[in-house]
Order: sequence, then C-alpha cells, then structure tokens
Amino acid sequence: AALYAVSAAMNRALNEQAALSEALQETLAVLALDSGKIYLLDRLTGQLALAAAEGDLSLFDPAETTITPGECLCGQALLRGEELQAADVVNDARIVREGCRCHGAHACAVVPLHAKEQPLGVLHIAARRLVTFSDTDMALLRSIATQIGTAVDNMRLREEARRAEALATLVQEMHHRIKNNLQTVADLLSLEMSSSPSPAARRSLRDSVTRIKSIAAVHELLSADQVRLTDITELARQVCDISLRHLVRPDRPVQAEVTGEAIYLPSKQATAFALVMNELIANALEHAFSLSARGGQLCIDLAQEGPQVTV
Repeated sequence: AALYAVSAAMNRALNEQAALSEALQETLAVLALDSGKIYLLDRLTGQLALAAAEGDLSLFDPAETTITPGECLCGQALLRGEELQAADVVNDARIVREGCRCHGAHACAVVPLHAKEQPLGVLHIAARRLVTFSDTDMALLRSIATQIGTAVDNMRLREEARRAEALATLVQEMHHRIKNNLQTVADLLSLEMSSSPSPAARRSLRDSVTRIKSIAAVHELLSADQVRLTDITELARQVCDISLRHLVRPDRPVQAEVTGEAIYLPSKQATAFALVMNELIANALEHAFSLSARGGQLCIDLAQEGPQVTV
C-alpha cells in the first residue's frame, strides 16, 4: 500500500520537482517521519544538489543545498551504493556536516537512488527521536527509492523525447524555409533569363536555375521526411523532373526513368549528389539528344552494396 501511494503520487505530478515532493510527503506519512530530503547528482559539478525537501524545516538547513560525494552520511551512501542510518546524529562520527549536527538529537537514514544501475542521488529521511530503523523500514525505503529512481529516469527520458521532437520540428521548418528561399531566388533568375537578349547569358542563367532548384529539392525532402537523411533515389527523380522542365525542347521529348531501392545519405552528401546529378543530366540532355528530332530516353539506376553506392 505504501509503494502504491508513492507511485501514484509521482504519476500524478506534472514535473520532476512536484513528483519528488509528492513522493517525500507520502514516505513521511507512511513511516511517521518528521522530515525528508532528496538530493540528485549533478553530472556537471559532480555534487549532490538538493532537489526536494518536505516536513519539519527545523531538521535541515535550507542554506546547505549541495553535498560532495563521500561527505557525511549522504555522500557516503552515494559512493558505497548502500543504505546507511544513524540512530543519534550528534554522536555519530560519520556525520560531519554542521548543518546536520546543529539540529540536536535525532535519527536519520539515507538510501541511494539509481537509474539503470547508475547513481542518481539519495533519499534522506529523519525522525526527531533516537531510534534505529528496522529491517522492514529499510526494506520499504529501498523499494520507495527504486520507485523514485525509475520515475525520475522516465520523466527525464520523456522530457528528452519532447525536446528532440521540438528540435526535429524546428529543423524541418528550417529546411522548408530554405527551400522556399531557394525557389524564390530561382524564380528571380528565371525572370532575368526571360528578359535577357544574350543567348549566352540565358544559357548561364538557365544552368544556375537548375542547380539552385536541385539544391532546393534536397531541402524539400528533408522538410517532409527525415531530419538528417535524404533518399537520394527519390532525389534523383526530382532532379530529373527539374531538368526536363527547364532543359528539354517541347518538340524533342525525353523520357527519364530512375530505378533502384531507397538509399539514404546525410544532407551534405545529398546536396553534393544533387549538384552532380544536375550536371550529368544537363550534359546528357544537351549532347546526347541535341541532334535527335525524336527525343529519347534517359535511364538512371542506383544501387547500394555495403558502404558503396553506385549511380
């Protein structure tokens, strides 16, 4: 019943701070204790930092919010990975922190908190009486500490997943905006191309438009699907479509066929791939079909074997 009460209290909490406070309140009520604290290990500083405190405020010093591993009963319990208790804090040589000794005669116990067998922090409880906690009490505290450690780990995993999802959404929105900006640049160059009297200038602007749109195709795929990886087979199809729309004369139709399984590359390599594909397709359209009145067919095949991708 006690474990259920602690678990239910943590599950209804909205954040880590509230969950720890709820767990402490239930623990103190079940064991008829006077105060409780939870210290969590700060991975950056290596210190135990006070995360929650409930009960009799006169049994702890609010100014002492950190403990060095190995220091006092809490620090020793963390390093040794086992529960410790003191029946009389004032006369126990292991209690060295003045903030613990100055509150007069009382008993305390400390139980380590773990997450996936890694030290997470400690649960500290105190009673304003001289008492030795029974084996049953300590067993219950160990079980409560396991519940707290698991709940904190799950909350942190959910928070990391939420942040990762938010970051993925932000990155996808970034790719979407980059694609739109590139399309705008390409459209401006297209307008310039249509008004230019120079054939050489129009040809140069046309090549620039297809290159920019090939890069935009990479960001379009990234904004719609994977955050870090691009399917270059699908990318090859899009680059083909762009090139056929801009480089093929209506009276000389060219059909393009892209075959192969889905192959994923990081965005930097995919961008380089798109530019290379654009140049190869442009060369084929300019030279292979330049004299053919009937157009022709362009075949592109992609294959992957281990780390090697062949186009």
